[in-house]
Amino acid sequence: MSTRRDPEATRAAILEAAEEAFLQKGVADASTSLIARRAGVTKSLIHHHFGSKEKLWQEVKRRRFEQYAAGQQQMLDTSEADEGLLRRSMKLYFQFLQQNPEMIRLMAWMYLEADTECGDIDSQLLHSGVDKIRQSQEQGIFRQDVDPRYMLMVFLMLSQQWFQSRAHLCRDLGIDQDDATIDRDFFEVMEKIFFEGVLPR
Repeated sequence: MSTRRDPEATRAAILEAAEEAFLQKGVADASTSLIARRAGVTKSLIHHHFGSKEKLWQEVKRRRFEQYAAGQQQMLDTSEADEGLLRRSMKLYFQFLQQNPEMIRLMAWMYLEADTECGDIDSQLLHSGVDKIRQSQEQGIFRQDVDPRYMLMVFLMLSQQWFQSRAHLCRDLGIDQDDATIDRDFFEVMEKIFFEGVLPR
């Protein structure tokens, strides 16, 4: 078994192997020994670089999420609190999940294993998003009788649920899953229904 002299290459190999193991087995059943074998390293190297399997799991989630988070945070920091910001944010999150199906499986394992650790990046985004929605409500852009925290949760959960349940629901409802426009078509309907609900009446 290799001890890998290049620290960055070692970290990358461990992270790749860990993500693969977590996706297949979940955190509880993905042993450090299995990850070490798949990465071609010793268990001691995993502990040296990450400290524990739980910290490795946190790093796998952070690495998968940080590219989206950086773009979303920049959008929140540089945009006015208005309808356009929420529309762009919804599209960015939907496209992130569309292009990263592994993230859906990671989130599924988080829910199954009652993982309540969302990390600093996720927490900051959520609070920033709620603040922007609240500002929009104060300006009369969005209806004020809806808790901004729940408004944010609705758009996140609509996107997540689509990618989690798409195959099952489309099969049962007779929707062609091989249709190249299926994600676009769903997003257009989701956006229409969501914004008709949050704009002032």
